[in-house]
Amino acid sequence: MKKIQALITAEMLALEEQVHTLVQNDGHLPQRVAQYAFQVPGKQLRPMLVFLAAGACGGMTAKALRSAVLVTLLHQASLAHDDVVDEATHRRGRPAIHTVWNNKVAVLFGDYLLAKSLRLATQHQDHDLMALIAETVQVMSEGELLQLAQSHTYDTTEAVYLNIIYKKTAHLFGTCLALGAMAAGAPVAQVATLRQIGEQVGIAFQLKDDWLDYGTEDLGKPLGMDLQEGRLTLPLIHALQQAPSQKGKEILHTLRHSQHHPQRQKEILAFVRQSPGMGYTQKMMLQYQQKALQILANTVTSPYQEALCTLIQYI
Repeated sequence: MKKIQALITAEMLALEEQVHTLVQNDGHLPQRVAQYAFQVPGKQLRPMLVFLAAGACGGMTAKALRSAVLVTLLHQASLAHDDVVDEATHRRGRPAIHTVWNNKVAVLFGDYLLAKSLRLATQHQDHDLMALIAETVQVMSEGELLQLAQSHTYDTTEAVYLNIIYKKTAHLFGTCLALGAMAAGAPVAQVATLRQIGEQVGIAFQLKDDWLDYGTEDLGKPLGMDLQEGRLTLPLIHALQQAPSQKGKEILHTLRHSQHHPQRQKEILAFVRQSPGMGYTQKMMLQYQQKALQILANTVTSPYQEALCTLIQYI
């Protein structure tokens, strides 16, 4: 990660400065919430993808910086909204925005960031970027609604699950690489190729995240959150498919009637960990990762392309 970040150090610093500038004169409460939200920025994978795509296409332009800002604002807005929807109490090791303030502030702050992103694109006549951002917001919202419709039904199929994670996660990863390529003035075909790479990486990323939810205590990640929120992810979906009929019925009964009981939750976690679902999820993750790397291998070699390859392996 340090080698990758060194390649785009100036761009990441410029991103941080521009995000700060955008919100510094907009009133006391927006500034306070923004300062809190961006104080711990996370790994910043999405803006990094934008910059690496722009560099790989030969154009680290001012438009590439704006693209990274748009993605950063969109992602932070989605986190503020998601934590309210999911009733999550923490984000990046700290209390979530809605727990520090309240649901109203968190939702309105997310709306504020989305409006900021669209206004920035409009001010610079970046209509191509704005169109893609608007499409991405719509698809992500569709994914959230689909997930809500599926929660607590416990009949989610693998195909429906993959559709949800494509909409919620992978589409944005594809948008990041597409925005970078567009900002560099890449041909339509090259933009489409990079977008496809991002989508494959995004699915692999979410598969790993869902695998970690059934991991062990030493992974540094809260366990069983998907279970608590009534979501079936691939490890459990495949485990149920492969389980003997009677065992599958017992697990489904537990999910429907006593999933929040601590002992029952431990039983479900143990069931999934001992099932083929964990290995199957890892296998699927690697397949999507390898497809992304294979597509990337056919693009023009450069330090940015090599860094993108490394970042995909890291993710």
